[in-house]
Amino acid sequence: MPNCYLNGEHRAPKDRSLSDYYHFCFEHARDYNKAWNFFAGMSTHDVEEHIYNSMYGDRPTWTYGVNGNAEDALYQSAWKMKFGEDAEPPPNKEERMRNSIGESHHSKEYEAMAIMGLEPPLTFDAIKLKYRELAMKHHPDRNQGSQKSEELLKTINMAYTVLKLAYEKFDKLPDQK
Repeated sequence: MPNCYLNGEHRAPKDRSLSDYYHFCFEHARDYNKAWNFFAGMSTHDVEEHIYNSMYGDRPTWTYGVNGNAEDALYQSAWKMKFGEDAEPPPNKEERMRNSIGESHHSKEYEAMAIMGLEPPLTFDAIKLKYRELAMKHHPDRNQGSQKSEELLKTINMAYTVLKLAYEKFDKLPDQK
């Protein structure tokens, strides 16, 4: 500032890009910043768009994870845990999806959940509640001794046993901390 002999230690922006600055003393930087209007010369639409973008993502972001690819790193780690340290997972995403979907949909537990009309995540209380509901609904005594109901109840009992054993096995796993 003219006639000011103090050090210019404080920055004040020259324009909206905030890439270049004037350097003033504290008092002059404060006065300049009070008078400076970031939105001067912008239309109402541009001001609203800038505010919206600033609120929802107009900031630099970095990909979370290992070298920017957390999904692949997590998948590789899970694959090696399941199949051993020397096992290499499939190279492309489509093959990985086919493997993971194919295995989970053909497991005894998945089939048992499908029989009982359940979807993960499950609690043991939810499994018991659904079992009781289905057992009462399909019990042969409630269906005039129907052979179809009897067979269905046997299937439901087997599905319940599979899920109960799987849940007990899961419950015994140590906490992953």
